[in-house]
Amino acid sequence: MRAIISRLFPLVIVFPAISSAQTSVATTPQPYDFSLIQTGSGLTLHKEMYVLPFTYSDEYHGRETEVIFQLSAKHDIFGTRFYIAYSQISFWQAYDAGNSAPFRETNYNPEIFYRFKESVLGPGSLGADAGFEHESNGQRVPHSRSWNLLYLAPFFHGNNWLAYIKLRYRIPEEEKETPDSPEGDDNPDTTDYLGYSDVNFFYMLPKGHLLHFLMRGYLGTGKGNVSLTYSFPMPRSEHSFLMVRLFHGYGESLIDYNRSITRIGFGLMFNR
Repeated sequence: MRAIISRLFPLVIVFPAISSAQTSVATTPQPYDFSLIQTGSGLTLHKEMYVLPFTYSDEYHGRETEVIFQLSAKHDIFGTRFYIAYSQISFWQAYDAGNSAPFRETNYNPEIFYRFKESVLGPGSLGADAGFEHESNGQRVPHSRSWNLLYLAPFFHGNNWLAYIKLRYRIPEEEKETPDSPEGDDNPDTTDYLGYSDVNFFYMLPKGHLLHFLMRGYLGTGKGNVSLTYSFPMPRSEHSFLMVRLFHGYGESLIDYNRSITRIGFGLMFNR
């Protein structure tokens, strides 16, 4: 009997130790996988994807309530650190039945970029993207808007926060010979309103609540925009979030790049 107890006693010690280790692993906070800096093979998330069924802006004189939605994804190129990405944001006057509920504006944003390998720096990890992007609204003169950009975007992140700064250089275009010409720059002063950089800061609060602050602009003209998005998980759902978004300034859409807009919107977010 004494021999049996002597053999079992080490197991009694080992099993609680294993159980304790498993508990400590399970309760250790895991880093949040921000979609903007996700990596991996195949199709991955990129910018936020959401739909705002209810928005309000008093700048539209009777067409204040629009549905706004954004789609975005990226794909690596042959398993390398090069990515192609596509984002699209649409402004749909779904409740304006008297005018056949038109899409007022859609902006198309393809890009190609290289993601440098991250390195540990102090309390977080430092990385960077470098690429080219095109953004346009697909309309004809005089409503056509577009620009081509080269960018460098360093980012720094920890377990529950991300700072992502995009530094842009607009590729020059030729001047139009006449205002109605389809050739030439449709919006030569875009950088006067939207500047040369975007500053994004994400912060994860307890229980899955997330704040996203975005600021862009040009100090030389004092113009730009700011937005704040607050989202939190829907009950019994791991991949859907309720959100509220506040926006103020120029460039909410390309057609409004030189027009100041203030808007509040409520809706659903599907990745962040």
